[in-house]
Amino acid sequence: LAKNALKEFPNSRAFCLECTELPAYADAIRAATGLPVFDAITACDFFINSKRDNNRFGDNGWQKKWDGKQEDYTYGSNLTEEQKGKLVNKCS
Repeated sequence: LAKNALKEFPNSRAFCLECTELPAYADAIRAATGLPVFDAITACDFFINSKRDNNRFGDNGWQKKWDGKQEDYTYGSNLTEEQKGKLVNKCS
């Protein structure tokens, strides 16, 4: 199917598997087509890894350890008066 899809859409540069049952076939599609394959697992990896420090480069150790205490926050307390005026859901 993947090879047929490439014949029909020769400008394709990747595959996106939208069903959660399809990631099991991602490696076979990569091997058959040589193209990247994105699926629910790679999407989760993308979002999870975007919050993790990458030890291979950059300023390591910049993240503070969480002390386990939730900071107090009131909706809109971080905004200027001008920004608050533009809110759809107004601050109380």
